[in-house]
Amino acid sequence: MLLALGLLLPGRELAVGRSAIAHTPAPAPGERRVAVAPAETLSVSGGAVGMSRGDVVVLLLPGPVGSAFSMRSVMRELQARGIQPLVVDALGMGASTRPKGADYTLSAQAARIARVLEAELPPGVAVVVAAQGTSATIALHLAATDTARVRGVVSMAGGPIDKQGTSGIRTALTFAALLDNPIGRGFAKRRFVSALRDQSADDRWLTSDVVKQYVAPIENDLRGLLRTLGAMQAAVEQFPIESRLARITVPVRLLVGDKPSPSAPSAAQVALLQTHVKRFAVDTLRPGGTMLHEERAADVARAIDEMVRGARK
Repeated sequence: MLLALGLLLPGRELAVGRSAIAHTPAPAPGERRVAVAPAETLSVSGGAVGMSRGDVVVLLLPGPVGSAFSMRSVMRELQARGIQPLVVDALGMGASTRPKGADYTLSAQAARIARVLEAELPPGVAVVVAAQGTSATIALHLAATDTARVRGVVSMAGGPIDKQGTSGIRTALTFAALLDNPIGRGFAKRRFVSALRDQSADDRWLTSDVVKQYVAPIENDLRGLLRTLGAMQAAVEQFPIESRLARITVPVRLLVGDKPSPSAPSAAQVALLQTHVKRFAVDTLRPGGTMLHEERAADVARAIDEMVRGARK
C-alpha cells in the first residue's frame, strides 16, 4: 500500500516525512486527553460517574475510520439501556496524538489502553471491551494481559490480526493521499463513500453530515495521518495475538454480518478464535456488513448489554 501511495502521489512520501507537523485539535465537549507516555496522549470521552468496586464499565474502541464519532449510535443505544460507555481512540486515531517513532503494534496499543483504564477507573472496577475492526485485536490483547479487569470482549466484525493492513487502513490511506491533491478531492470523497457503502448491507446511515464527520480527522491532520497509517502498516508485532489467545478466559463474542466483504473476518481468523479461546461465540446479524456499529447499532448494544449482565453475575 505504501508503494501505491507513491504511485498516487509521486514524490509525496518524502515530502510528508519532511514537513509533517503534529496537529492536536482542541478537545471536543466531554472529551479529555490522557497522557500514557511522553508525546503519547489518548482521546477519551464518556464514562460513568461515581463508579465503585464491583461495577462493570463498557469500553468502546473505535476502528481507524470514523474514530470516536463512529460509536455515537452504539453509545446512544447503550445509554438507553442505562450504560454510560467509555470511548478511547488508540494512539494515532481520531483526536489522539500521532507521534513519530511510536510503537504502533496492536499489543503496544493495548498496553496504552490499560494505562488509560488505570487512570480513569477506580480499583476493582471491571470492563467489558467492545471494539470495531482492527481494534478488536487490541481488545483481545487487553483481555489476555489485563485479566484482573477485563470481563468480556465483543468484536464488531474484527478478527485477530498482527498486521494492520486491513481494508479500513487501506481505505483511509488511499483517501488521505487523494485528498492531498486538490484535483483529486472530489474523486477521493466519492471513492471513500463508495468503500463505506460496499462494507454496509444497509447504507442509510451514510448521510452527508456523517461523511463530513468521518472526513474531519483526515482533513485536520492529513500529513500526520498519512505518516501514522504508514507506521501502523510497517509495525512488526513482538507478541503475535495467536500466542496470547489461550490466556483469555473471559467470553469473546464476534459479531459479523451476512454480506460478504473482503474486510470481514476470514474463515481462518474465526477458526483461530474457535481453537484457542475457551469461551468463544460468533453471531451473524442479518442484514449486515462490517459497519455493524453504524447499521446495526441496536443489535450491537444488545450484545454488549448481555455481556455486561453476564459479567455482573
